[in-house]
Amino acid sequence: MSKPSYHILITAIEAYGHINAICGFGELLARHGHKVTFAHRLKYKKLADQHGFDFIAFDEQIVGVVCDEDFSSWIDKNMEKFRKSPLDRLMNKTEEEKETSAFGIEQYRKMNEVLIPILGENSFDAIVADGLDILDCLYRATIPVVSSCSPAPLILYEKGPPAMSGYSVHSDPKLWTEFERYTADAFSNMSVIFNSLLRESGRPENHNMTRWILPPGRIGFYHYPADLDYTEFEPIEPGWHRIDCYVRSPDEGSTFELPDKLKDKPGKLIYFSLGSTASNDLLIMNKCLSVLARCGHRVIVSMGRRGDKLNLSDNMWGQEYVNQVAVIEKVDLVITHGGNNTFMETLYHGKPMIVIPWFFDQLDNAQRVVDKEIGYRVNPWEFDEDYFLNCIEKVLNDQQLQERVKKISENMRNSNSGTQAVKMIEDLISNHKKC
Repeated sequence: MSKPSYHILITAIEAYGHINAICGFGELLARHGHKVTFAHRLKYKKLADQHGFDFIAFDEQIVGVVCDEDFSSWIDKNMEKFRKSPLDRLMNKTEEEKETSAFGIEQYRKMNEVLIPILGENSFDAIVADGLDILDCLYRATIPVVSSCSPAPLILYEKGPPAMSGYSVHSDPKLWTEFERYTADAFSNMSVIFNSLLRESGRPENHNMTRWILPPGRIGFYHYPADLDYTEFEPIEPGWHRIDCYVRSPDEGSTFELPDKLKDKPGKLIYFSLGSTASNDLLIMNKCLSVLARCGHRVIVSMGRRGDKLNLSDNMWGQEYVNQVAVIEKVDLVITHGGNNTFMETLYHGKPMIVIPWFFDQLDNAQRVVDKEIGYRVNPWEFDEDYFLNCIEKVLNDQQLQERVKKISENMRNSNSGTQAVKMIEDLISNHKKC
């Protein structure tokens, strides 16, 4: 008797990291025989098509403006603040700064509004949503709702360094307490607003900027290799389960051909990307490109939306957007901001990395690379060109480090945690249908 095929809706908060992660999760479900529908803004339909998902477009009149302007506007207004250490960013915030830090609430309200008719007018067996646990419509859904946690999983552990701090697991716990105190104060306005959403749903007002919310009675999955997980700080928040690997496929299943400009150049091949957000910081981008211009290797550059303001040296080739997964397969080293998708894609393909973290979980991944001796961390707020250049050479010439990364890659590829996760979702749906 063949197992049933279920119809599963996937969606995520409006951010490329969350969207790419949920598409990877959707591919995992599709490989196990389930029909996947991706609901989001119309501009992501091509993404759904290339993954083989059905697609439902959000009502742009409701969600378009707030998604386009909210986060990017906040980033530009706070660009200089992100060039400070994580603790310095939090200290001595004015009431006005606390108010401007309370971004995002309208996006959640609009996401809730557009999803209500989609859930009412279509028949799904379950929902998998990334970064949307706060939504009332998902909390009240009459079908199983599965939470996806696409950032690094430190936010799911009660013990250990606070999430988004970038502190080592070996650092002084007094620093952890200090960071949590400043975080609570700096984002106090945001917590008030988010707690109001929880109150409206009849849930406990327990929003915490350094931890994660998992509505009761549901299960969640996070994406991280067992070799790097924070198991030294178990137990994890109840209900969460690790998937070692659900890396998305390359764009349109394509390969990457080395550009003619780089074919006859000497040196190793490096991929440099600070992601869709940090690449907007032209000061940091140009500092990095200055070092890479004299590193003696070939460099593929993901230039970002402001790439027309960057000048690439003769040893570089780049575009605003590159087929990242296909590129990573070809290179010898990845220099990244440390966003969890790029982080996982790099590990999956067995490539060593240098992490230049900008904010959020990028800081945690950067330090995990150091603690696990699989790469180096370069802080943009204390940027030392010679140190960066030295890190490149050390990574490319450290065979033991490279072997550690390859072992992690092998373990990710051989893990059956993805299959186990799908089985848990199937059982959740089956049990729900029996009720």
